[in-house]
Amino acid sequence: MDLEDELQRLLRDDRLDVPVRTGAEWSVVAGARRRRQRTTVLAASGSALAALVLVGGGAVLATRPVEQPVPPAVPPVVHPTSDPGGPTSHETPRHQPPPEHPPAQPPVLTRHPRPPVSTTEPPEVLWTTTSAPGSTTSSPTRTSEPAPTSSGPATSEPPGG
Repeated sequence: MDLEDELQRLLRDDRLDVPVRTGAEWSVVAGARRRRQRTTVLAASGSALAALVLVGGGAVLATRPVEQPVPPAVPPVVHPTSDPGGPTSHETPRHQPPPEHPPAQPPVLTRHPRPPVSTTEPPEVLWTTTSAPGSTTSSPTRTSEPAPTSSGPATSEPPGG
């Protein structure tokens, strides 16, 4: 007996058949339908939840109170005083309330004196002048021909070819 005949005999044996239960086709179709419905419900509920989060977030942001703007920083004030305990030009004074004036008088603007203009003469280095360079008397040099190499006669073929 050869291998092919043996395989055909085994495959024709009725004991290897699996009997199909009645209603098996309907069970498979019903399971696929349930799975499809479950997927649809999950997608719809996920979309509804995402929309609810977006609307809720927008409502929270819309009803949030407007914050007061931050006042600008106060620049450092330099007072030309000889008092060693007062603020120096490197220190920033703490928040000082503006001076109060009686209502009948307008506020007086204080002017800071400008530093004195220097009238001293420039340093001696700036006074010196340099002399113009002397004229050249030599003639321009000529370029020489390149020295011949000892590698052999020149050819028009590239090396290695």
